[in-house]
Amino acid sequence: MLSNADIPTVVKVNRLPALRGSIYDAKGRLLASDSLIYEAWLDLGYLKETASEREISEVLSSLSENFDIPPEKLSSLLDSSERFFLVEKSPTLKELSRKFNQRTRKFISIEISTERHYFGEFGLDKIIGKLDSGKSPINGIEKKYDHVLKGKKDGYILRTFYGSEKFSPVNGNDVFLSIDIDVQKLVYQELKEAVRKNKADGGLVILMEAKTGRIIAYAQTYQWDRGLLGIFEPGSTVKPIIYGLALSTESITEESTFLCEGKIQPVEGLDIIIRDTEGEKHGIETFKDAIRNSCNVATVQVAQRLLDNLGKYEIYNKLLEAGFGRPTGIDLPGETKGILPKPNKWSLISPYQFAIGQGIAVNAFQLIRALNVYPSGGYLLVPSFVKALGEEHEIVKIEPKIEKSLFPPYIVEMIRPVLESVVASGTGIRAQVEGIKVAGKTGTAQRATSEGYSSTEFNSLFWGYFPADDPKYSLLVLIENPKAGEYYGGTVAGPVFSSIVKKLYFPDNEKNKIVPIYPWKMPNLLGYTLHDVMEISRLFGISKVEVHGTGKVVSQIPAPGEKFIDPPYKMEVWLSVRESE
Repeated sequence: MLSNADIPTVVKVNRLPALRGSIYDAKGRLLASDSLIYEAWLDLGYLKETASEREISEVLSSLSENFDIPPEKLSSLLDSSERFFLVEKSPTLKELSRKFNQRTRKFISIEISTERHYFGEFGLDKIIGKLDSGKSPINGIEKKYDHVLKGKKDGYILRTFYGSEKFSPVNGNDVFLSIDIDVQKLVYQELKEAVRKNKADGGLVILMEAKTGRIIAYAQTYQWDRGLLGIFEPGSTVKPIIYGLALSTESITEESTFLCEGKIQPVEGLDIIIRDTEGEKHGIETFKDAIRNSCNVATVQVAQRLLDNLGKYEIYNKLLEAGFGRPTGIDLPGETKGILPKPNKWSLISPYQFAIGQGIAVNAFQLIRALNVYPSGGYLLVPSFVKALGEEHEIVKIEPKIEKSLFPPYIVEMIRPVLESVVASGTGIRAQVEGIKVAGKTGTAQRATSEGYSSTEFNSLFWGYFPADDPKYSLLVLIENPKAGEYYGGTVAGPVFSSIVKKLYFPDNEKNKIVPIYPWKMPNLLGYTLHDVMEISRLFGISKVEVHGTGKVVSQIPAPGEKFIDPPYKMEVWLSVRESE
């Protein structure tokens, strides 16, 4: 705080803006960062008030020549009400200053500002988000974690007759995502090719860690965030949840059987018939057969037993518990809650439609997290993009969130082999991956129109997990309205699943090789404790850390920002009880 005696000695105060924190991918690669930038502003008010017409002409002519600004644009400023005009921005003061001469310099004010840089390729822009022209966050991680990222306090340089004093800004903190941009690129390219090949309206893919809910890749082909803000009917992908609810509430048993004659009238006297694909007759089926065949007729009978046993209000509560009709809690803003009508809004046909994935609507994260209860061991997880936050010189890990146990272990163990059979010998055969056992469920959802369900437009879905014996990843594929001929989930979305898994698990095959986006870069560890260094090394995949001394990091090899060439990644750090040596 300045005293009255100090005030007359102050010549100028230069603001030093606080930098916004950076956003990194899972391997420490920059996705968003701030840099300082110098802005040259022409003081039009001062120019018009103090300069002669000749001097004004000379100043404008010099600016036009040195900064390639059309003369007519500069001349028009004299008639405007604007007080200041931005002449140019530059990352260095020296580069900017050399373009001004003695005549122009006195009318120019140099301000220090910040500029945001993004790596938003391969659909990452929807995740990262962006800032508006006023540097306020609009969407994505930028908006959700604005309280973490934004600069805390600007600094300034105080210039007096006796010298100058610098007060450093307090910058924003960093955010570390679970997204791996190499995997994101792979997934995005596979999706783009599938959409092109199938002449589809669009598509999306989510790859999630099955035991944590962390999102490794999230790609889509839309201009807007279709997966988070949009909704779609899940079709037959919802059936594993319906059968899980029926078994866990003892509405059916493992020995229950169902007769499929190709079609069924759920409500007597109501002229609505639900059919199986191509009117196929499956005959007598167990619940395992019904899931493997994706049988609508059997599933309608399961819905009837649920209705008889629980009633519509309890069915509604069970679907709500499974995550339908409410946000997942994912760490991105704007999530839609989907559509799950309240029981007093149900028609007679509603419970039967819901069971085959009609009449309800989900966002993509609701669907993958509901189905993920099987590879997760029965747990309903909260999907997330952020795995850690930087606070001061400390990395704070964000633990995975388990909302609840949806199904007991015995239900999970009962249904998982069935989901394996869907891929081994059922509707998901084309999702198979040679050399690795996978499991999943197909879905072919008729698209709703103002006149009812379309007979020519479909959404093709496949959800699965892998490896089936020890699940690590959950993967959802949606291809919207394919028009190249095929439209079943198993034949359109299934192969996309297969191709992605193959390239993730067998990257040594030259054809499947994942080419890194850019080499891994060493993070800045200066000022961190040994505990933090070990956490960062684990977070970034650094396999060997050599430590010298105690205290906080004062030196490191590789240097901050230096590129690693080949794994395994190693680093060496020197610590001291003093801040620097």
